[in-house]
This record gives sequence, C-alpha cells and structure tokens, in this order.
Amino acid sequence: MDSNDMNHIDLAIAIKTSQIQREDLKNITSKHVKDTLMGTVWKMNKPKTVSKAIDDILKISVNEIVAYLSTQAIIQGGMMDENDIDAILTKHSV
Repeated sequence: MDSNDMNHIDLAIAIKTSQIQREDLKNITSKHVKDTLMGTVWKMNKPKTVSKAIDDILKISVNEIVAYLSTQAIIQGGMMDENDIDAILTKHSV
C-alpha cells in the first residue's frame, strides 16, 4: 500500500474514532482503534486491499476495543513492579 492508501486508512480510523466518541466512549483515541486493529483483527491477517482495511475499520466494535485495551492493561500491569504501581496510584489520588 502506498502513502495515499495509508491516508485513506488513517481517515477511516479517524471517522470510526469520532463515531465511537459520539456514541459510546468520549475518551477513545485513534491510537486505541489502530492498536486494536493491529493487535487483533490484523495480527495474523493484514488486509491486502484498502477496501478490506476500511471494511475492517468500520466493522470494529466498541466491545472489541474495550476487550483489547483491558487485556493490554492487565498485561502491562503484570509487568510492573510495586514502585511503578505506587507511582500510578499516587499520581491519580492527588
């Protein structure tokens, strides 16, 4: 895929992100959507065409995004030591 194709994919991700923000989760970002696509839908099967990529983007659900982000948070939390966790808790309790 060339840079023009990537622009179309980025635009579709931005549109999907905007839709999710309006309908469900205001704090979702384009990075969350893209990370979910790369980590689940496209992990083993990258789309071969722009139209397939855009179709995948428009089909992804809020539940899929939340499930993926939750799993990533659990994995990252499991790799933290006690000092890292204390720093996060202190930061958010102020």
